[in-house]
Amino acid sequence: MPKIKNIRQILLEETRVVLSDHSIILTVLIAPVLYAFFLGSIYVKKDIDQIRFAVVDYDNSKTTRELTRMLSASPKIDVAGYLEDYTDGIEKLNNLQIEGFVIFTAGFEKQLMRMEGAEVNLYLNTTRFLPSNDLNMAVSKVMLTAGAGVRLNYYQAQGMGTQYAMQRINPVNAEVKPIYNNINSYGNFLLPGLFFLILQQTLLLGLGESVGRDYEKGHLMARLCEGKHGVVNYIFGKMAYYAYLYLAYLVLFFVVIFPYFDLPVLGDIVPIMIISTTFLLAIMNYSMLIGTFVKKQIRMMELLAFTTYPFFLLSGYSWPLEAMPVPLQWLAATVPTTPMLEAMTRLFVMGGHWDAVLHVFQHLVILLAVSFVALVWRLFYLRRINAIRVNPVESKGKLMAQ
Repeated sequence: MPKIKNIRQILLEETRVVLSDHSIILTVLIAPVLYAFFLGSIYVKKDIDQIRFAVVDYDNSKTTRELTRMLSASPKIDVAGYLEDYTDGIEKLNNLQIEGFVIFTAGFEKQLMRMEGAEVNLYLNTTRFLPSNDLNMAVSKVMLTAGAGVRLNYYQAQGMGTQYAMQRINPVNAEVKPIYNNINSYGNFLLPGLFFLILQQTLLLGLGESVGRDYEKGHLMARLCEGKHGVVNYIFGKMAYYAYLYLAYLVLFFVVIFPYFDLPVLGDIVPIMIISTTFLLAIMNYSMLIGTFVKKQIRMMELLAFTTYPFFLLSGYSWPLEAMPVPLQWLAATVPTTPMLEAMTRLFVMGGHWDAVLHVFQHLVILLAVSFVALVWRLFYLRRINAIRVNPVESKGKLMAQ
């Protein structure tokens, strides 16, 4: 009779499996760190500056040249030069040689001096929303500043005092004060979410492949049928290895990778670690549960390899969850990614505390509990089916006795 393996022995066996299987070792030991540094390096600058821009100057006046100089002085704008006309600008825009251009119409300076209102036409490549948004803001700021200067000179020429003239120019002075992500950094917004998606996807694939491998080789049924504690031993023995490994990844991310890419961690470390651990445990349940329906290791990779982007879109991280169709909101609520990324935003970027993420933590705990119950039921079901297949007469007798 084969010796029954306990949790510790299954953990050690899983360690040997990971180290001997090239697919799993690549997924759980190499990919998390490799992808973290690779994706982080893409957004290492976090912000976009010196966006290529051009000018079409039909007026060719002192004022338009001064405005061009002001545009080139903006840290966001790299004025590539003057263009011949509108057609030249559109051609360079279509060829992605520039991200936008501005047209100063003929008679611009004269209209401005007469306070008639001069027209500035701004053309942007809005297929790339970050550069176009930055250009729009930078050009608008320059034009508003220039317009205020023209009006100030006009009022002063009318004998108006500087202070009163300034009040006439800006009767309502709005001050925009960003509280979170105050440098408007795309990297600070995107990278933390991507890092947690890396952990999720590699854990989902690696553990799921391991369960699929056990199913394929017949080890799954053997472990489940090892005494009355076979199911419990298999779950906790299997999960223990990945729990240790991915908790180490969490520490590595917080201590090394986040500081290396200068990402904010404004919240307390205790709720961050508790919620992150709950999230990883829920992912382990999901991974093992899915793995019990896949009888070949390669099928697990095929099934889950392309789930990262749908999970990310469903999470409400890049698009508000309440703006999605109601069925998709329900689906998003069943995926641990959704509450985890909300908690990450509140803790990492907004500097929240337990009161800000308590409802998110409760959501994760519910998903953890439901997925664990489903996993236990599924494994006991497989164990029962296997017992009927191996010894149908004895199993039928037990069922009748019950």
